[in-house]
Amino acid sequence: MGGAKQVVQLKSVPAFQHAEDDFWFRPLLFGKDLFMYVAHIPPGGDMPPNGHAEKEHFETCLFMLEGELEISYDDETFTIGPETALHRHPTTRFGVKNNGDVTASYVIAFSPPPEVESVEALEKRFAEQNRTIKPPSEANELRRRGGT
Repeated sequence: MGGAKQVVQLKSVPAFQHAEDDFWFRPLLFGKDLFMYVAHIPPGGDMPPNGHAEKEHFETCLFMLEGELEISYDDETFTIGPETALHRHPTTRFGVKNNGDVTASYVIAFSPPPEVESVEALEKRFAEQNRTIKPPSEANELRRRGGT
C-alpha cells in the first residue's frame, strides 16, 4: 500500500513559464491522481482566462501565500489575498492578474494531473518545445521581485 515518498523543498525546484505570459510555476509533487505546484506572478504579470475549460477538464484548488491576485472566474472578477483558498470547478474559465506591487505566490493542486511524472520529464518537454525554464537560483528570485 502506498507509493514512493516525495519530499521536495521549493528552493531546489526550477520555474517553468506557463505560456507567453509572466506566470511561473514550480512543480512540487506528482501523483497518480493529483499534481501540486507553487505559482509566482510578478507585479503586472498574468495568466489570462484562455479557455482552459474548453481544452482541459481538471479541478483545482489554490491557497494564496503572499500578494494579491485579481481572479477572473467565468464572468466574475474579484481579488484574493494571503491565507485565502479558492476552488475552481473543472469547466470554469479561469485567469489571474497581479495588479499589485509585490509578487503574488500561491500553492495550487489539480486533478487529473498532467501526463508528466517528474520535474526531469517536464524539463525535457519544455526543452523540446524551446520554452523558458528558470533554474532554482533564478526561480527563488521571482519571489523577491517587487519587495517580497
